[in-house]
Amino acid sequence: MEIDIDSKGVIVFKGNLTVSNIETIHSSLELLMEDASQDINIDLSRVEEMDISGLQLLYSLKRTVEAEGSLRIRAVNPAIQEILDLSGFSLALKEALS
Repeated sequence: MEIDIDSKGVIVFKGNLTVSNIETIHSSLELLMEDASQDINIDLSRVEEMDISGLQLLYSLKRTVEAEGSLRIRAVNPAIQEILDLSGFSLALKEALS
């Protein structure tokens, strides 16, 4: 899993959001969040696989960010959108998904 920030300040996830790398992802996000604005935009278009750990990370990120700002998920891979829909997390992330 790779996490980058593009020229517009969008956090871009590339690879798998799964239990096997969730701790590394969480640590990377913590570092990025220190320098980020209160309004966070993320791109999931390059995420290839996601399990419950990835879903929980997104929900936790939403809850953390919304204490002082907003989270927007700008792009989602169709396979990941299906996982969000089937799991019910698309409802929990409804405000963030655009």
